[in-house]
Amino acid sequence: MGGLREHWVNLRTASPSHLRVRLVALAGSVVFALCLVAAGGGGPTVWVGTVVLGALVVAQPAGVMPALFLVWAIAAWWAAVPGPWHWALLPAAWSLLLVHASAALAASVPPQATVPRSVLVRYAARVGVVAAAVTLVWGLAALAAAGGSGTAGVGPVPSIIGLAVLAAALLGYVRLRRRHTAPDAP
Repeated sequence: MGGLREHWVNLRTASPSHLRVRLVALAGSVVFALCLVAAGGGGPTVWVGTVVLGALVVAQPAGVMPALFLVWAIAAWWAAVPGPWHWALLPAAWSLLLVHASAALAASVPPQATVPRSVLVRYAARVGVVAAAVTLVWGLAALAAAGGSGTAGVGPVPSIIGLAVLAAALLGYVRLRRRHTAPDAP
């Protein structure tokens, strides 16, 4: 019970800027639930579960809740939305990005501290770059879906495009990290 009490105290004593960052995660979960509704996926249990897990991310941004929320959301989309591509996939992906980024930001700053403006700007720039990449992948998937006979005719092509771009981005990130963290050669 001590852990729950600590989360409650951190939430009650958090600075206003920290609370706003946490509320972005809740807003992202609500937008994701609305995207599920628009895509015709899930039902009231899935939609409410998405928002409840988003509220738990607000309470525990530094723990397992953000990962649990993302797994829940992705599984709910894959299980409930018919077809490999839907227009609501873009705002859904943006909302997951908001949940992830706001939870990461909330976890990186003590709850009682004001979130520094420089950190907000850095996170906003990073989220903007990732959102642009997500939009590009979404557009490529839309073109692939339009190239087939409707969304039923393209099969797994949009998913393969997304996974290939993700793999390339992760590989680039790992190489960049190695370059910046490797000791200087004599």
